[in-house]
Amino acid sequence: MSISVLAALAASLTLTPPATDADAPTEVVHVRTGELQNDAGWESIEARIRRATNRVCRPHGLRGLDAQRVRRACFNEAFADAMGQLDRQYAQANSRSVAVVITAP
Repeated sequence: MSISVLAALAASLTLTPPATDADAPTEVVHVRTGELQNDAGWESIEARIRRATNRVCRPHGLRGLDAQRVRRACFNEAFADAMGQLDRQYAQANSRSVAVVITAP
C-alpha cells in the first residue's frame, strides 16, 4: 500500500447509508485503518460486513422459499452497497477509521 494512501487514512471517515425507508434495519461496521493494510484485514472487514448484512436481512414473518428469496435479494443488494461504500471511502480515504452502514433495502 502506498504511503500516500496510508497518509490519506489519517482522519475519521463515515460512510453514508443509501436513501431508504427510515424503519429499515441498519447496522454500522467500524473499520480501523490498520485493517486496510493487508489481505487478512480486508477479509476480516468483509466477514464483519457479511455478518451485519445477514442480521439486517432477516425476513420477519416469512417462511420457506419466500423467506429465502427475500433474504437473498436483500443480502445481495445490501452487501453490494456496503462494499461499494467501503471501496469509495477507501479510494477517497482521509481518516483514521471507516464506518460502513448496512441497511436492509
